[in-house]
Amino acid sequence: MQVEFLQVLKTLSAAHNLQLTKVAAPFTDLKNFDYGLRQSLDPQLDWEEMGHQMLKEASPQTLILAEDIFELKYAVFTLPDEENTAYILGPWIGQERSARSVEWCRRYLGEESDKAIEQFYNGICRLSGDVLCVILNGLLTLANDGKMVEMVQSKSFKPLVFEPDMRCFQEPMFEKELPAAMLERRYAAENAVMDAVERGDVGSALAAFEQLVQFRMESRFATPLQDIKMLLVILNVLLRKAIQRSAVHPYYIDEISGRYAIRIENIADASQSKEIALEMLREYCVYVQQYSLKRYSPLVQKVMNYINLNLNNAFSLKMLAGMCYISPSYLSYLFKQETGQTLTDYINTRRVERAARRLRNTDDSVADIAESVGVLDVNYFTKIFKKSMGVTPTAYRKQCQQ
Repeated sequence: MQVEFLQVLKTLSAAHNLQLTKVAAPFTDLKNFDYGLRQSLDPQLDWEEMGHQMLKEASPQTLILAEDIFELKYAVFTLPDEENTAYILGPWIGQERSARSVEWCRRYLGEESDKAIEQFYNGICRLSGDVLCVILNGLLTLANDGKMVEMVQSKSFKPLVFEPDMRCFQEPMFEKELPAAMLERRYAAENAVMDAVERGDVGSALAAFEQLVQFRMESRFATPLQDIKMLLVILNVLLRKAIQRSAVHPYYIDEISGRYAIRIENIADASQSKEIALEMLREYCVYVQQYSLKRYSPLVQKVMNYINLNLNNAFSLKMLAGMCYISPSYLSYLFKQETGQTLTDYINTRRVERAARRLRNTDDSVADIAESVGVLDVNYFTKIFKKSMGVTPTAYRKQCQQ
């Protein structure tokens, strides 16, 4: 039960783009509970003392909602049946840095140091913690066999009270280290998006994207709309490279990336950006699902690419085998072994897919569409279309228009 409850907590933290840090001896994980902020500001900080202090002040009957001097928010709690262990959920921020926080940093740490901390803030998740804390409180109450857990708000939770050792600021390496650490996190988030798209995994891609967008980048242009366009261009390039890693043919990569490049350029309202970004993620994943040849041998990839790029032509097994300098029988065997389909079935499937798209998006006649995908006999085209789609081309078009 305890393991299952921990898994629920991890799922909750991931859903809100937060980290869950375990506080237990020897407290090695504690150094990164704030993404390295304190470690950068005070390399001599006694983490073991801080860990013991946190365990001392945490209570099984209390959910502590703490805010530190940097205005970072945390939830601190313990779980039943786990002695000498606490957990920290966070950090997150509820709003922009206050004037008080900026003034404190500039007064005690200096202008350059404050710039580094501002970059740090750009990578912290921003959310309203009210709903999160209510959910967390309910989970902890269930874990405590229904005994109510009290929520305590605190801006002076002693383990989180922190003032950096000013002796460390003679050579403040954190001005480089802290922004670098946050850049590492941002690039890791970008890689998570690319990895999910490379697999064609829509759900994981959308979840990874939600983690990526928590990082706020500095304005580089005169207007917010120009900044948004720049970020969408970057995303388009990342997704382009992701499906390239999945062995999608450059023809399709160029088609989708070029199409979105035009859409991005024509954006007139910043409110369109999120919708376009999510649409891009979904469609790039679909392209991987449809066109990725990564799992096939180079020879089968060559045949598939030739078919996909020349669907309006006539194909023969002998011609395709000659193109690969192998016998027709061996190509037939190899193709069926790797794809689970005969060459004929594969060609027909691709033709029907292409034709269905044109039936949905154009008013062209069925005969013209059949010819455009390499089938001159309309009756034969209708036969293979119905076999694949369950309805005739004409009926399919009517269904799509309803």
